[in-house]
Amino acid sequence: MLKSFLTILLLFVASISFGQEGTLNLEDCRQIALLHNRKIKMAEEDKLMMSSIYKSAKTQHYPRFGINGGYLRTNRKFSLLQDDLFIPIIPSEAIVNGQFDQTVFYSDPDLMRETFETGEMFGQPYPLTDQNGDYIFQNYAYIPKEEAEVGFENIFIANFGMTQPIYMGGKIRQLNKLAEQGEELFKNKKELTKAEVIIETDKKYWQVISLKEKVKLTTIYKQMIDSLLIDLNNIYDEGIITRNEILKASVKRNEVELKLLKATNGLHLAQMALNQTLGFPLDTTINLSDSITTQNNFGQASGLTQQALENRPEIEMVSSTIKIAQSAEKLMRSRYLPNIGLTANYFFMNPNPYNGFDEEFGGDWNVGVVVNIPLWHWNDKKHTLNAAKHKTNSLKEKYNEAQELITLEVQQALFKCQESEKKVELTRTSLKQSEENLQITQDSFNEGMVNTTDLLEAQTMWQEAYSEFIEAKTEQKLCESELLKATGQLNY
Repeated sequence: MLKSFLTILLLFVASISFGQEGTLNLEDCRQIALLHNRKIKMAEEDKLMMSSIYKSAKTQHYPRFGINGGYLRTNRKFSLLQDDLFIPIIPSEAIVNGQFDQTVFYSDPDLMRETFETGEMFGQPYPLTDQNGDYIFQNYAYIPKEEAEVGFENIFIANFGMTQPIYMGGKIRQLNKLAEQGEELFKNKKELTKAEVIIETDKKYWQVISLKEKVKLTTIYKQMIDSLLIDLNNIYDEGIITRNEILKASVKRNEVELKLLKATNGLHLAQMALNQTLGFPLDTTINLSDSITTQNNFGQASGLTQQALENRPEIEMVSSTIKIAQSAEKLMRSRYLPNIGLTANYFFMNPNPYNGFDEEFGGDWNVGVVVNIPLWHWNDKKHTLNAAKHKTNSLKEKYNEAQELITLEVQQALFKCQESEKKVELTRTSLKQSEENLQITQDSFNEGMVNTTDLLEAQTMWQEAYSEFIEAKTEQKLCESELLKATGQLNY
């Protein structure tokens, strides 16, 4: 269907390019307006945006890989000692099973004298202590403070890591649902925009058709006056009527010419408005193939209301917003639950900490599980959860309200269609009566039984009745479009 339509459209544009007149019906105008309208293009872009967000949300289930790197330029070194360090020297004989064993010294006095500063008591040595109660050793190893400084001017770090969500409290699942419902929301928003564009196109289309018929009507009316003026001039030449009768018809002719000018200008403006909606140059000439015909098959209110509740995009939009709010509520509830993730990394560092901090790259890998358990946040999560609940309840009320408003709108549209149908019947009857009256008056005028004023009045009544009939038919066409929109049948 789309391919055949595009072919017709290309042929139409080509005909305009060669200065020919295109011929379109209502369906053609609707299709072209849908292709051209910028609001629909914006709605389509919004839908594609949400589609991309939905695809992005689905990727949250998969692991994340990344490479991180860094460079540090340091100024000072780390000092492992506060002051110079003196380490006592302990003979190996006093180290038993890797620990200092003092009992060895009491069985070997000479070893004690070699190790500690000693005193004598009863011929036996004993170790002396300082004012802090610590032993005084004979020998110490001296480590200057500056020899225990560690630092490098240039430090390079690189890491290749992976993070895999294991359990996030349902956040990822709800984010997916949010994105999915967002995509559905914008899809229905686009359908609503298309229905609004179609209604606007229908109004401008039938306005052009109506004004064309009014221009034809006014032209015929003018021809009647012109014909009457010819007859009056002939009668005047014969001396049967006065000059005043001709002046009455001339005044009426001037009024009709002004009406014709207004109708013609109105038609040109209506055509320009339709061209703007269709995306054509404003001075494009378009032949519209339809005429204003009427129908009265509107159906029953109950069936139309049910159809509207099933098809209207507004209902689907509110339904999507409720689902979005419900997912947001579950998302707020998931903040109470722990988050668990798996991590795996391989990192490199220069200087190499695995080889005496030599200036080269050294690496290692690690794996781990990260757990985050929320404990207390001053009821922040409770308040946000309550807010989400209230939002859901509000949208449910909005859904009920939308159903009521749509039911009312369908009923109003149906009443307007029924009223327009009755108006068409009445104006059609009035037109027939005015035609009959005009014929009788014309015959009577030809026989000299009525004057010029009576004939002009009969012609005016006919013209007004015909104009009201055209307006009634146009109104019925617009009511039909409004009823189709109200019941959700303008789907393309």
